[in-house]
Amino acid sequence: MKGESTIPSHYVVLENVFGLIGTAFWSFQLVPQVINHTYQNFIGLSQAMFLLWTTSSIFFGIYAIVLDLSIPLLIQPQIFGIIALFIYVQCFYYCPSMFEGSKIKSGVLFVILTILLTGIEVGSVYGIRYANMRNVNWPEMVSGIIPAVLLVIGLVPQFIKIYQLKRVIGISMIFMAFDMLGAFFSVLSLVFRPPPFDTLASFTYISVFTLDGLIVFLYYFLNWYHSRKQSTINNNNNEENDLSIIVVDDVKRNDAIQQVSEINNH
Repeated sequence: MKGESTIPSHYVVLENVFGLIGTAFWSFQLVPQVINHTYQNFIGLSQAMFLLWTTSSIFFGIYAIVLDLSIPLLIQPQIFGIIALFIYVQCFYYCPSMFEGSKIKSGVLFVILTILLTGIEVGSVYGIRYANMRNVNWPEMVSGIIPAVLLVIGLVPQFIKIYQLKRVIGISMIFMAFDMLGAFFSVLSLVFRPPPFDTLASFTYISVFTLDGLIVFLYYFLNWYHSRKQSTINNNNNEENDLSIIVVDDVKRNDAIQQVSEINNH
């Protein structure tokens, strides 16, 4: 009909391609963080961030199932949630004051939390579907808002940790890069999506991209700052050592002169 806006076919292709790329990055973005698993690397890592992200993935999984989204969008939150939960439990495993490297305790906790969260997701899906049948739509809307909020808020504890340590420690920069790329391609996917524009989703993606970028900036800036500070300390120590050597040499020289003078006097 005249006056109707038509979406070019290549827009649909670009939307799906960018969406798949973004989904791929966001599905496996946490794998580099899992590999980055020594105790020292967990000192500066916020455990709360991964708990919030695990919770976020549960609600996004609920939302995706209820809305019957595409298969990649159904799978992505499940993969993301499992890996985020794994890292959350890893923090217990590597912390001396918690599980002290106990694989049994860590494994039991992981299994219990997985069963619990799976039960919550399945139960919520049936509950929201039942609510929809009775024309009660707010639970479905809330299940879409909560993951977006938790995904962004989840980064706040990490910034608190950075502020406390005055350094960025324990976060894989490859993980950060994957997270930013996932957000970037997801925004591109929204750009080519038919109207109306999804403001909530775009806000989430842009917020994640911005906060991740800030963490990356702080990582390199604070590392540079501490490296420069350490270099200054080392230079000062070297200067003090050189000065000490000069003083010692002067003392030895004065002692030698004094001894020669005493011999001449005799």
